[in-house]
Amino acid sequence: MTFHDLPRNWHSRPLTDTDLAPDVVDLVVRESDRATGCISLLLCDDTHRMVQPVTITEIDRAAAGERREAIDLVIGQVADSLGGVVLAVGRPRGYSPDDEARAWHEAAIASCREHGVPLLGTYLATAHAVVEMPLWGGLRAVS
Repeated sequence: MTFHDLPRNWHSRPLTDTDLAPDVVDLVVRESDRATGCISLLLCDDTHRMVQPVTITEIDRAAAGERREAIDLVIGQVADSLGGVVLAVGRPRGYSPDDEARAWHEAAIASCREHGVPLLGTYLATAHAVVEMPLWGGLRAVS
């Protein structure tokens, strides 16, 4: 499945569905934003359905503190009303997370933990694929 053939009820299904989440990431993270580098935070309600995506572009080689600040800026403002977050790291190409993608992932883990918001998943979104970045274990290509 890709975002081209998402089920009609995709917006009412939880992003904890690992068959659905990568396709929603593929829909939300625009190709132009992948080309320049971005992060997208898919903000979810208490049933883990996406209620609002937020994309931050031009993140080229952000420092560690800047990564955390960017994520805290979004999550911290709405943490009380969030049921979860999905992080997507957009970059032009590739199938494997690099140090930069892993650093964004770690910043999201720390921010979600501090704000008491579940991190439902992290994905690398490139022109080639959407790849899940699990909190532990290996990687699984999902589109």
